[in-house]
Amino acid sequence: MKTNKHCGIFASLAIAWLAIAPGAQAGPEYTPNRVVETSAPGLARLEVVLSSKEWPESRRFVFEGKEHIAGGISLPEKYSAEYSMTAYDAEGSVINMGKGPIPPVAVLDKPFDVPLPAVDQGEGLLVTVNLERIALEAQPSKDNEILVHADVFDPAGDPAKIDPELLYWQLSDGRYLDLRRGFDPRDIHVVPHKDFELQQLCTLEPVVSVCTLNGHCREIKVCKDPWVKISASADYTCGLKESGLAFCWGLNMEGQLGAPTTGSCVNNSSNGPNCSARPLAVKCPPGSPCRFTQISAGTTITAAIDTNGDVWWWGRGAADHHRVNAVLAGSSVKFSQVAAGYGHACAISAARGEIWCWGANGYGETGVKGYTAGGPGEVPDSAPARVLAPLKFNRIVAGGEHTCAIGSTSVDIVCWGRDDSNQTSGPSSTQYSATGTTTFYFQQFGGLTNILDVSASGSSTCVTIAGANGVRCWGDLKFTNVGPFGAPDRISAGYNHVCALLNQQASCVGLNFWGEIGVGSNAPQGAPVNVLAPPALYSTLTTGNSHTCGITPDGDAFCWGRNFEGQIGNGATNFTTNKPTAVAAP
Repeated sequence: MKTNKHCGIFASLAIAWLAIAPGAQAGPEYTPNRVVETSAPGLARLEVVLSSKEWPESRRFVFEGKEHIAGGISLPEKYSAEYSMTAYDAEGSVINMGKGPIPPVAVLDKPFDVPLPAVDQGEGLLVTVNLERIALEAQPSKDNEILVHADVFDPAGDPAKIDPELLYWQLSDGRYLDLRRGFDPRDIHVVPHKDFELQQLCTLEPVVSVCTLNGHCREIKVCKDPWVKISASADYTCGLKESGLAFCWGLNMEGQLGAPTTGSCVNNSSNGPNCSARPLAVKCPPGSPCRFTQISAGTTITAAIDTNGDVWWWGRGAADHHRVNAVLAGSSVKFSQVAAGYGHACAISAARGEIWCWGANGYGETGVKGYTAGGPGEVPDSAPARVLAPLKFNRIVAGGEHTCAIGSTSVDIVCWGRDDSNQTSGPSSTQYSATGTTTFYFQQFGGLTNILDVSASGSSTCVTIAGANGVRCWGDLKFTNVGPFGAPDRISAGYNHVCALLNQQASCVGLNFWGEIGVGSNAPQGAPVNVLAPPALYSTLTTGNSHTCGITPDGDAFCWGRNFEGQIGNGATNFTTNKPTAVAAP
């Protein structure tokens, strides 16, 4: 049965079954009769050593997986066994270990939990010993339903010989949902009440569980909520689900993830809880509907637009949420698009296509100069500045300390702010300034041609232009060989690399020290190369300083590149991940 990628599924994971240590004798006495199973972020391997007076020598079993591990072991029939269990992370470091007794098979007919204390200051781990393993998967069905399917396996990994009619199903929230048996007794249908849509499941986070007669249970969250937007920054990433729920992961030294963290990064372990290696739900701002339509990860600041059209930001030293108070002609301004930079952010108004900015303004990145109302070089969010560039706009991006926007007719692009690498002025531009404003630079591309997309990094700007004009970059990336891109649909500029999408095929070029090109190595690429599959296609792409992320047409999120701060979101922190890696479920 194929797992649908739009569902929040935590039970269908890669699992390695019985592995006997080198030198151990294989034979009938090693036939597995019980299952061990455990789950934890960062878990990669579990070793089990069993000894009993029923056996002449101890037995060792090794299982591998990714965060979820299960496998078959052989327990003595009549006498108890002494166990020694050790859990390892992906780098081979011991994270949990413990010793103790396990009852014999003759009396072990119900689940038995083995506690493994952490070797450091981490979380303890529970390893469950069962008669069988239950695997659940969910997928949308017809008529606004979700189908949950159960498979039960014996210790050898084969389908268990049990009566599926004796599986007992339960639902955590019955206010808006019902369970109905399917034609196959291993299936259960989650049926929303009238006028209740599947997408609303994600606001309830319902859990469906199934149990066998011996009390062994497995649960799964059911939620049709794919990723729809993603934004990568210097050392972290943020994304939106279809339901409007916001998540961020990676570095959190400035509170840019929008919620407190408990984890420590690989290269900052002495600085306290400063990162999350898997998606962390953004804490709901007071007064917000807690659902967002846009999100942008800057460097120290994150900005988002909620479903009411209000702009919120967090970071710059705290995870507190702030609402931007823009007023025009006595009315509150609502917004349709937002972009966050190093310490500033800008947004496009929904009604008029005007740009409003706030935050750090040391280089005129908010579009004004000499602004002191919020302190030196600051534009307060209580009185954001209306940018007086003589255009209406439909697309905006923010680099480290500069900002660029595409005009509403898609044939003009204007940039302003920091320009020490010509990331604002570019190679060929005209200048414009009004009283009290910074200087605006309008780029020239030889005629009225459609500008398909724009992207800005800390010291560069890139655009993709329709027709034979292709990709143009200025600033530090101006010497990058972007010509072979052609005229892609989307462009994204990192610190030392550029990625593009053409017909949903992702390709990248540039330095690759951290694996940000996504080709399975860390070798630099002098011309665009296709990102490794799987996945084969992406609907959107984003680059941070040294990592890259994308969303597939099915709504799955993948990242690759630098992962010291957990910005890949796969539940681990490590030096590099040089090929697409799935972002872990929140």
